[in-house]
Amino acid sequence: MTDSNERFADFRPDRNFALHAEERSRLLPILVGVVVLLVAACGYGGYYFFTNSETFNPYKKFYDRIGIEIPRSFERFGQASLYLDQLKREPCDRVAFSALATLMENAGYPRESAKGLESYNLECTQSDEMLEAAYLAYTRVGDHKAALRVADELVRSDSGNKDYRFWRGNAYERARDYKAALADYISTLELFPDLSTVASSQFYQVSLMYDKIGKPCEAISPLETYLSYDLKERQTQQIARLISEYSRKGQCAATYANGSARIIIPRSNRIDVVINGSKARMILDTGATQVSMTPEMAARARITPDASDFVEVKVVGGLMQQATGYAQSMQVGSATAANVPVLIAVGSKDAFGAETDGLLGMSFLSRFTMTLSTGLVELQQKARN
Repeated sequence: MTDSNERFADFRPDRNFALHAEERSRLLPILVGVVVLLVAACGYGGYYFFTNSETFNPYKKFYDRIGIEIPRSFERFGQASLYLDQLKREPCDRVAFSALATLMENAGYPRESAKGLESYNLECTQSDEMLEAAYLAYTRVGDHKAALRVADELVRSDSGNKDYRFWRGNAYERARDYKAALADYISTLELFPDLSTVASSQFYQVSLMYDKIGKPCEAISPLETYLSYDLKERQTQQIARLISEYSRKGQCAATYANGSARIIIPRSNRIDVVINGSKARMILDTGATQVSMTPEMAARARITPDASDFVEVKVVGGLMQQATGYAQSMQVGSATAANVPVLIAVGSKDAFGAETDGLLGMSFLSRFTMTLSTGLVELQQKARN
């Protein structure tokens, strides 16, 4: 009996309680740790959801207003949140908007940057500087339709800006509208105050567009115009090869330019020209890339203006809008040329002055070796392959 009592003595309540307390003391830190982790996870999850969910996006109205969608992670890029907060208060703050658009592009969202800049110009104030940035961003992502839309807006804003004309021509070219690109590239050349200072690439763009629309013979003139200002320094194998290729491609040698002329230039600077069999009085102008004429002269010469693409030409007092066309034949003295690109002034019979039918420009003159001296111009036929 004594042994039995001793065995049961080990199961006293106070000893069992001590064992449970010891186990609880070991488990308590673990339970606390688990609870802390759960709370932290929930807190982080809530924070992540709050900072990344569109439901809680404090700038959603702003983004909707300018027509873009952009991840909320952008808010933490650079000073984006600072500019976004400013634009929530002042939606047309130009400095903040410009800085924000730059951040968008740097963060890898050039399309959103461009769309935002367009929206600013529509809703706030016109800014050519912002539209320039939008054009470059659209060009970067290859959206030539959007780039063309922006370039068109820039040309409307400043039709005398040669860079905007070139940009629009480039957008037309990338969109494969070569005819429209040609008109803008010609306008770009016409807007330069001095053609002798223009880079060869500008003339080459005009030549390339002529070739693209199936007029390789006409593609020769811009290159020869470029050469005419300093033949010795500018003649290269590449240009000579291009001219030769265009000539062979269009079989131009027989009709492109023939004969020679020695013309005395009177005080009025007007010389006699025959266009499609009709007589004209024109001012000799080596600073004009194209032969230009009044609408009345075009009608007499039976030249139909192409009103689908206009060219802007800088004249005394502003800009003149002209349509493109082609003269089947043109003659000065015994020097003749075929299929000469011309420009036709829109709606002005005295566009070039009284008793003047137009300007004899480089689209005719550059086809010949030209020598100018006081009161005299000599045109000699060039040797061609």
